[in-house]
Amino acid sequence: MSEMSVSSRAQIAMMRLLAKLNLVATKSTAEDYKVADRCPIDFLANSEQLDESAAITAVAKHLNIPQVCFDRSSFAVAVGLLEDPRILNVPLSRWKGLRAAPYTLSGDRLNVVFANPMDHEARASLEFELGFKVSVSIASEAQILSLLSKSFNIFEGQDLKDLIESTTVKSDLQLSTSNRFESNVFSGDLSAAPVVRLVNNLLSEAVDAGASDIHFAPAAEVLQVRVRVDGIMRDLSVVPGALQSAVISRIKLLCGMDITERRKPQDGRLRIKTGFGVKDLRISSLPTAYGESLVARVLSSDFSRLTFEALEMPPAIEYNFCEALRSSSRVILVTGPTGSGKTSTLYTGLTSLCDGKRHIITVEDPIEYRLQGINQVQVNAKVGMGFAESLRSILRQDPDIVMVGEIRDRDTATIAMQAAQTGHLVLSTLHTNGAAAAIVRLQDLDIPSYLIAASLGGILAQRLLRKLCSCSQSLTEEQINQLAILGFSEDEVLRMRSPVGCDQCGGSGYSGRRGIYSYLDLNDKVREAIREQNGEREIERCARAHGYRTLAENARDLLFTGATSLDEVERIIGPLGKALQESNSLDQVAGAEPVSSTHTASGGLTRRHVLLVEDDPNMRAVLSILLERELYDVTEAGNGQEGLEKVYERMPDLILCDLMMPKVSGLDLLRRLRADPRTAKIPVLILTAADSEENEIDIISSGADDFLSKTADSKVMLARIDRLLR
Repeated sequence: MSEMSVSSRAQIAMMRLLAKLNLVATKSTAEDYKVADRCPIDFLANSEQLDESAAITAVAKHLNIPQVCFDRSSFAVAVGLLEDPRILNVPLSRWKGLRAAPYTLSGDRLNVVFANPMDHEARASLEFELGFKVSVSIASEAQILSLLSKSFNIFEGQDLKDLIESTTVKSDLQLSTSNRFESNVFSGDLSAAPVVRLVNNLLSEAVDAGASDIHFAPAAEVLQVRVRVDGIMRDLSVVPGALQSAVISRIKLLCGMDITERRKPQDGRLRIKTGFGVKDLRISSLPTAYGESLVARVLSSDFSRLTFEALEMPPAIEYNFCEALRSSSRVILVTGPTGSGKTSTLYTGLTSLCDGKRHIITVEDPIEYRLQGINQVQVNAKVGMGFAESLRSILRQDPDIVMVGEIRDRDTATIAMQAAQTGHLVLSTLHTNGAAAAIVRLQDLDIPSYLIAASLGGILAQRLLRKLCSCSQSLTEEQINQLAILGFSEDEVLRMRSPVGCDQCGGSGYSGRRGIYSYLDLNDKVREAIREQNGEREIERCARAHGYRTLAENARDLLFTGATSLDEVERIIGPLGKALQESNSLDQVAGAEPVSSTHTASGGLTRRHVLLVEDDPNMRAVLSILLERELYDVTEAGNGQEGLEKVYERMPDLILCDLMMPKVSGLDLLRRLRADPRTAKIPVLILTAADSEENEIDIISSGADDFLSKTADSKVMLARIDRLLR
């Protein structure tokens, strides 16, 4: 051992750890492992001896160190650290040799991400050279090299423009099948042939930009390369027409298409290894007037996004959706246009249900995420395996839960409904504009209304909105005046923000996306409306009493948090003012005259209506008796969710609400009331058992009119209620 280099000792230590974790079959010696310039995990993964992602996760867990998967933001921070004067003591060539890179710097502590965190001597050496206390994280060697090559390119690499100018067409369209991946896409790979390097750079730049789709569109004399980032198309590069055929052929060859066939559309798949992890590309070709057009959909195998936290659903919608997933004998639908995140939502639901106790089968086209513990079936129309045929077959496989990628026709819809009737939980998607529209769509597919009413459990409609970058700013005076015309209050307008644009967001003013959701729960009234074949508006009106809110209303809430802009909301759902008017009309029954809260239809006085929301039944009973003695008309609710439903059933004059409650807390209830213009002015008195200064700040900042300790005298509470009502 004394004769080994530092690198070799670390490699052998990692090999032994992998064997200890049962990730490789036998312990390796120095003679077994001689690839000194590659870390063991990367070497074994590329020789198909282990799964790289699983190995990194297992090592991180065993060593109790963070696992890093770079996104655009953290990648930019790390590149910036490489140019930090305090880090320049260590040259880039040394970082590359160590297969390590600085990740974060806080005070005197530097976090360094290693491909081999067993290299303790390298860590000690870095501490001595830099003067920082070094902590260790782990990431894939590919990501680290991509990070370092990103910085290397500043000095010795080639950008796309230079590469295109220097590329010449050669006979270099060869594919090595010895590698586990069809292509390793790194912009700093300077040893590859010219066209290969050009394609690698184009794909690498697209993935680095966070593209969901990559378009290779031929024009008169050039090949335009464009990407869709956060739902918006933007230019990436322009390739000269002389290279068009070579670039298209290279991509077709990689994804298994016939490069000699240029007259018919083709489909192919390609798995690439990039600095941002493994990406699957679903590629389609289409003959056009100027040549073949290619479009690649970028599918990530990163499961970290498949959580309800990542979806950012409102608490009430998340609770209702999860409750629906716990049921059986129901069909749960997720609706929205292409690219609205429906499949990610379904996968998130599936991962939450995958506990090893239930048999889960999916039918997909394509399989976007490969999930452990779930049997996934790929639709293949060429051999007669469409959605309907596959669904018929898998029902004979004794499943508990079935996911159908999309309901496209009458046969698939009928089988899905019948599967729910025989005790299966069925998850699927529909391309409709709203939740209630899914019911009408099923009726258009000739599904009997009684079967729809009996089978559906819930419908989630969703869209994806771009989030404002941190460079956003408050609205200008002109923008404020325009919004005032639309009916927004001064307080609401002051909470809204507008995009600016900076280097981090590429000048767009937006960075990333998040969902807006609308959940329609099928209560008894909704099921009756379906059986009677009522239209969308009547179905939505029946759902209103149980807390149903439209996409426009939930998008409006996001505006007031500063998460997105009005322009972005209207780009996705259309004019917001008109959409909110349609939402408000759901609370009005055709032909009915509005009745004031203090007068009956005949003109007589009525008692003031107080909604009491308290989860403790004993406390609720005491408060109810006390209020009724003062001649208040009291409606009780046992939690925040129930309280919200009661508000829309009958508008109260005042809400007396506990702070801490299950499902929906008092603060969550309060925020939702204040976000809705119909309920924003209802006086709310919050009761709290812990009248701390911190609670007081939270309550007041959330919009409460008053708050009171539960230990206060009842006379004080009644006096405050009287004051608020006056």
